[in-house]
Amino acid sequence: MSMAWGVIALLFLMIGIGMPIGFALMISAAIAMFIAGLDLIFVPIQMFSGVNKIILLAIPLFIFMGELMGATSIADRIINLARALVGWMRGGLAHVNVVTSMFMAEMSGSAVADAAVMSKIFVPSMEKQGYPKAFAASVTATSATLGIIIPPSIPMVLYGVTTNTSIKDLFIAGIGPGILLAGAFMVTNLVFAIKEKHPVDARFELPRLWQALRAAIVPLLIPVIVVGGLIGGFVTPTEAAAVGVVAALFFGWVMQRDLNVSKVYELAATTVRQTSVVMMIIAGSAVLGQYLANEQIPQQIASGLGEITDNYVLRILLINVFLLFLGMFLHASAAIIVVVPMLLPLSREMGIDPIHFGVMVCLNLGIGQQTPPVASVLLTVCSATNLRIEEVMGYCKWFILAMFIVLMFVSFVPATALWFH
Repeated sequence: MSMAWGVIALLFLMIGIGMPIGFALMISAAIAMFIAGLDLIFVPIQMFSGVNKIILLAIPLFIFMGELMGATSIADRIINLARALVGWMRGGLAHVNVVTSMFMAEMSGSAVADAAVMSKIFVPSMEKQGYPKAFAASVTATSATLGIIIPPSIPMVLYGVTTNTSIKDLFIAGIGPGILLAGAFMVTNLVFAIKEKHPVDARFELPRLWQALRAAIVPLLIPVIVVGGLIGGFVTPTEAAAVGVVAALFFGWVMQRDLNVSKVYELAATTVRQTSVVMMIIAGSAVLGQYLANEQIPQQIASGLGEITDNYVLRILLINVFLLFLGMFLHASAAIIVVVPMLLPLSREMGIDPIHFGVMVCLNLGIGQQTPPVASVLLTVCSATNLRIEEVMGYCKWFILAMFIVLMFVSFVPATALWFH
């Protein structure tokens, strides 16, 4: 058993010195298997079986759909619609930032991708209107987290594959918490808007709203068709993602003529690079997961957490603290694949619905994307805006607090995620 814990320590050490997570997973598992006297021929076999699942095709397809939609005029149309909807409020452009992230979350499923696009658009615009640059970066970074809560969500696909849970049900479950999270961000925006006297973006005008809605209706219909087809049971997650790709291609190439062969090739290459990172993590975690399962580490962790207390509330808090801590050090994909199997036995013992637990996991890891040292989303925005993390954290900590409040509410009120059951 000490060997298994040594493997986990080695894994974190390699991640800590900057080794790519996928390779760290593979190397730590291979070393453990070698020391244990197991045949290393099982390493490539286990890696292949880990990624040889048709459902995983949804990941590159959803990424490609997001890339295609991001390369067209869709972002401008969505921003104009968000401005017409909420720009009249105090701190209007900050609210527009959040609402735009809600709409964009329906198209990419990746918080990092949303942050990369939105930081280039909103931070300069908000700075011109007099918002502190650090505040603009904080709003952009935290609202991008909606990309892993609101469907389609790549982390939810990974959770569904890892736990054999319905991805359709997970997508439905993410809608309520996603709206709650967006509302919490907007309340936080309003507090700062009153305190720092942020400006109104534009007066509310019904004709302007109607014009913006007409321009954005087709782009908005694409994710609605994709998620709606999945929820309605007409298509599988992989088929839904494929439909999204075809629809995005048709809109960008035929209707708007924003795309051409060279651009689509470039976006496809980007998709391949992003997918390869996720697939390497999945392949590596398949090997390590098998070794840890043989050593019964998941059962040990579940038993250890369960022995600390038998109080349901304290157990929920312990699970959240554990996930929050790991989210500070692990990429969301790796955390789901490696850690969820360890906590699943305890959650089942406590009677937590796997779908509810999946939403809890994604919310925790969303907070982890904003908290150093890893802070993948926050670092993306800081890099794009040339800001230091310590500058942004002055504002970002309050948005993280809002996320934590929503996490506690969702954790203790399962109906927020299970409203469709």
